Amino acid sequence: MAYKIDSQKLFLTPAGATHKRNDYFNSNLEFTIPTLFQGPTVAYMTIKCLHAEIPYSFYIVNEYNNLLSLTCNGTRSDIYVPYGNYNANSFMKYLQTALPSGVTISFNTTNGKFSLSFNGTVTVNSNSTCYILMGFRKGVDINSINNKINFEYLANFIGSKNIYLKIPNLILDNYNVTTLDRATLSNIPINVSPFSLIMYQNSSGSSTIVKSIQVPDLLVLQLTDDENNLIDFNNTEFSITLQIDFYLMQ
Repeated sequence: MAYKIDSQKLFLTPAGATHKRNDYFNSNLEFTIPTLFQGPTVAYMTIKCLHAEIPYSFYIVNEYNNLLSLTCNGTRSDIYVPYGNYNANSFMKYLQTALPSGVTISFNTTNGKFSLSFNGTVTVNSNSTCYILMGFRKGVDINSINNKINFEYLANFIGSKNIYLKIPNLILDNYNVTTLDRATLSNIPINVSPFSLIMYQNSSGSSTIVKSIQVPDLLVLQLTDDENNLIDFNNTEFSITLQIDFYLMQ
């Protein structure tokens, strides 16, 4: 069956959002699109991200991963690292100023792992959120052996490797195996240094079928990191161009 194709481009910026669900984060946005759904003559529709220009304005250490919680000889200390871009050395340098008295931290440049030492028992508490950065297991208490903790995994200050574009009021013919959702439109690789401009071009021209629209005339755009956290763009503007193709019955 032959279809007539009607294409619509959407030029999206935080400044043009009808509502910012997470304020200056600029990563959970609502847009009113009066012709998003075009009625019974539409056999099906597809959507794709044509291109995007996104400043790398978010931090490697942020509200999701900046807590190191310790219990030393029964006394608990919660250390919140200020948001920013760190490597293993600068992160360790800050912790050296903030750790409880008697706790020392070291970084092995040969194996890329951190360790903590204390003149008594020390535990990394299960509510600590810096597990990827420092290289330890999520959600479990880690107790010292002979007054020392050698972290199991490599320190990781690469940060998120991707920005995921999600449209949660659409059900797409895509599937994200990490988040188990069908709202992920595409992932944009982060291939530049912090404070540079991420430029994405859909060179393949690939698109996905829209299986269902949950709220007609509304488009919700979410931008998340590798851990499915809404990104804090620190009130910085970006631009994303989407294209919707309506396949009309003739």
